[in-house]
Amino acid sequence: MKNFIQRFSVVSYVGYSFFSVSSIYSQSIPAVDSIILQQIALKNISGGVAYVRHQNQVIVDKAYGYADIEKKIIMQPKAIFRLASNTKAIVSIAVLQLVEKGKIRLDDPIEIYIPAFGNQKVFTNPKDTGKLVDRIRSVTVRDLLTHQSGISSADEYPAYKWAFEKYQLSGGLNNHFASLEEEVNQIARMPLVHQPGERFSYGLSTNVLGRLIEVCSGQSLDKYLQKNIFYPLGMGDTYFYLPADKANRLVKVYTKLGTDSLQVVNETIAPIDYPLKKSEHYFSAIGGLVSTTSDYASFLQCLLNEGKLGKQQIIGKAMLEEFWKNQLGNKTFIFAGFPSVNNFGLGVGLTTAKGISINHASEGSFFWGGAFNTAFMVDRKRKLITLFFFQRMPFVLAPILSSLEKVSVDYVDQLRK
Repeated sequence: MKNFIQRFSVVSYVGYSFFSVSSIYSQSIPAVDSIILQQIALKNISGGVAYVRHQNQVIVDKAYGYADIEKKIIMQPKAIFRLASNTKAIVSIAVLQLVEKGKIRLDDPIEIYIPAFGNQKVFTNPKDTGKLVDRIRSVTVRDLLTHQSGISSADEYPAYKWAFEKYQLSGGLNNHFASLEEEVNQIARMPLVHQPGERFSYGLSTNVLGRLIEVCSGQSLDKYLQKNIFYPLGMGDTYFYLPADKANRLVKVYTKLGTDSLQVVNETIAPIDYPLKKSEHYFSAIGGLVSTTSDYASFLQCLLNEGKLGKQQIIGKAMLEEFWKNQLGNKTFIFAGFPSVNNFGLGVGLTTAKGISINHASEGSFFWGGAFNTAFMVDRKRKLITLFFFQRMPFVLAPILSSLEKVSVDYVDQLRK
């Protein structure tokens, strides 16, 4: 997610040359087709799925290109993608369910629930490994939801890379831990990279929230999410670890070599096959879920419907008002040292008046993306949901994702005239 800031500051669209590619679709937005086909032609992606829903009606559910180039497996609308950080919005809603039930309070210190956080210190200088100071206050549940806890990552704080390595927290999903409990206890041992509430610093906070869910619900994270979100919303293709009979639907992750070649990411370099490796106890809340665009759209439609989908109410309107309310005040969220023009709620980015220019979404729209180039956007005023899922490393498609959202918004506006 190091270059995720591009998602909000750069929008690019260049000319394309059409070529024949297999696609399966319900309807089409020509400009969406053009952008995705261009990216396939340029060998920037192997393929992908576009899903656009307006006023609770699906207007695009279309697959492009290949899920596996080598085996010539054509991409399908029901292809399964690694969500990476798109996992965080689901976990955030799960936490808010527990807040709504009175099991957690947003401004409670985290050590009430996980005592290991009671004695955390704060780094003052990355060059002085022994200099620590006391916290000015405890880390709260709200701090964790808004990434202001001081629990970050080596990507965001490269000066502290040595510390993340020392505490074995420098990996992508840290799935070398036997359980989420084990990892979170290790996170509690590491000093904070800044004082709680001082600034936005993306990283491992959501894993602490995942463990909080386990502690307060008495269930493992996967079982809690299955019972309280996936099953009620009919999200039958959303998992941490794929069943054997669905493993063949998992899309390959590619990286680009030079200017004209895509290559499958080597598992020894980046452990991208984690959805196929069953674990009974470790569930990465920061990015471990896999899903389809249609499953994730059901989750987003529920939020857009004020917490209800069909007869299932998974969260109330008042709690959602907190979810998509700016929690940073005059601060903004920052990636790799670059500030965004947008705001942040309790787990999602929020479009500001300045941010409208990027993808034409209404002020107050909420959004996020994942490291393998998956992204969603919900325009609450237009009642519009967009999802564009690809599987590419590193996160370099942010301008393309913004362009796809922009042309979708413009298309819907034309329909409304």
